[in-house]
Amino acid sequence: MVELSITGLRNLLTSTEQDLAAFLALAAGWASRHLPDHCTPITAALTHSSPPRPHTTTAIGRQP
Repeated sequence: MVELSITGLRNLLTSTEQDLAAFLALAAGWASRHLPDHCTPITAALTHSSPPRPHTTTAIGRQP
């Protein structure tokens, strides 16, 4: 069992989101240099396969 505070979970999720955004930016740059004719569909496919960004903060662990 792994114990993790709500703050720790939020920090991990934020860090993961930032890492994924950085990866997508690097992949788009790579595709534009190495596969310019396919850059748009590759970038779209990678973006589509990543989880959507939340628009609001969720109430993880909060009591109603």
